Amino acid sequence: MAETTSHPRSSAFIESIPHPLWTPEQRLHALEQARSAAIPSRLEEDWRKTDPDQFPWPRTEQVEAATSLHETTTHLPAALASPLASAGAESMRQLLTIPGDDYDAKFLYYHKAFCRAPVIIRVPRAWSGETIELQQRSSGPGLSTFTTLVVVERDAEATIVDRWLPASDDAVTVGRTEIMVEAGARLNYVQEDWCGARAALYRRARVQVAQDSAVTWYSFTQGAAWHVARMELMLLGPNSSGRIQGLFAGSGDARADHRTHQYHGAPRCKSDLTFKTLLSGRSHSVYQGLISVPQQSQKTDAYQQCRNLLLEPGTHADAIPKLEIIADDVRCTHGASMGSLNRDQLFYLQSRGLSRGQALRVIATGFAEEVIQKVPVGTVQERWRDAVMASIGEAVRL
Repeated sequence: MAETTSHPRSSAFIESIPHPLWTPEQRLHALEQARSAAIPSRLEEDWRKTDPDQFPWPRTEQVEAATSLHETTTHLPAALASPLASAGAESMRQLLTIPGDDYDAKFLYYHKAFCRAPVIIRVPRAWSGETIELQQRSSGPGLSTFTTLVVVERDAEATIVDRWLPASDDAVTVGRTEIMVEAGARLNYVQEDWCGARAALYRRARVQVAQDSAVTWYSFTQGAAWHVARMELMLLGPNSSGRIQGLFAGSGDARADHRTHQYHGAPRCKSDLTFKTLLSGRSHSVYQGLISVPQQSQKTDAYQQCRNLLLEPGTHADAIPKLEIIADDVRCTHGASMGSLNRDQLFYLQSRGLSRGQALRVIATGFAEEVIQKVPVGTVQERWRDAVMASIGEAVRL
């Protein structure tokens, strides 16, 4: 079993980097909790397909104040230019609470100990405006930590693009996203992580949706050497709705393990999830999707679909949909599909004058476009298309 290596510079780093939510003493205590917490067990259902011991634990504390940097670039409308002062530090701390029974707590305590200043945005009541763009970038040795905290107040409408960019090809990253969408609000949230081929990333993201509110959540990754992303859509008020559109374009030895949870905590809620993976080289996708409907959540409408296109024989995909339904007046459907290139489609396109590589690109890009075209920001669509073409290119060259 992997062991975390304690570094004497860790305490000095924590004391030298101020944080708006926690004191140095609180973060040093989090470091001790991280060191003593157990690495998640492979006996946990979520961890059967990804080995938590393979996360580079010894490198989490290799931080140096002089070289471990964190840079945030934001494009914020004037009304949101100073969100922290009005957000309320205590409410933000509550969003980042680490439950005592969380079997992934080791990751979260390390995040709390080493995180730099979080991005905090409060979208004011009834606000509607231009796209909010965030870019979080890290550099230097040790653990990269990203934090995004968002509150969308009543009846507001917002589109937020949140890009995470670990600077080095082998960066070790733990990040958290916590979003609250108040009654009657609307949010488009676009999350991207751009990791290096030898990187390791653990990402925890949760969106809480109040009564009569709606969220559309777009997610993209190219994967990494070690990658786990937990995505929780919590529908907590009657008539709330949420949609998740996910895309993993993997090549080389990249892998990505996505764990989604559609929780219906109130009656008459609707959720819709489509997750697509496009794999070339020796890439590997794991998708585990759970829909939970407790007794009080009657009139639930939930849908979950995972589709995988394997461009080469060396690729692999696991899809594990799950339902936990106690209510009896619900409509819940889920499904998963895996397929390689359709020979009939390839033959048809080649018979119309396309080369095999061109035909492959047409099929693969068409598969990804179902997700990409729904993203509400044109520049994001182009980034995702470029990444998809890079993934397809590996298969075309063979």
